[in-house]
Amino acid sequence: MERHRSQISEVINRNTVVSLALEQGFNAFLPVYDGGVDFILYRESDRELRKVQLKGRWTIDRKYVGRDIWIAFPLAGDWYLMPHDEMVATAGAATRTTSWIGNGLYSRPRLSAAMVKACAPYRFTSIARVADEAADQAAA
Repeated sequence: MERHRSQISEVINRNTVVSLALEQGFNAFLPVYDGGVDFILYRESDRELRKVQLKGRWTIDRKYVGRDIWIAFPLAGDWYLMPHDEMVATAGAATRTTSWIGNGLYSRPRLSAAMVKACAPYRFTSIARVADEAADQAAA
């Protein structure tokens, strides 16, 4: 049953991020094979393409370096979509940890004020606001 709970959480999180991206004009596509990309966001108006890896927290992973992957992660009740390589560049001391050096992986459930500031340009609009606006439009 625990496996199903985590799968359900992942689907809910994916749908939340996709809903937030739709509000910004993106469409979402699911790859047939997950080679490190959970879904693809594409906005036709400016041809913006984002290959997205969904995480439950701020996470960097060496296997994503140089692949133009964007990491979607929650932080303090909001969702962020940030380029992975920029996350690595702003990680600071995290790239000097045993976890990063030995395993090529580092994650944090909470971030320093400086890291939150670095992530700020990539914060989505509140999902509650997006849902309220969609409900208002549907009622009109």
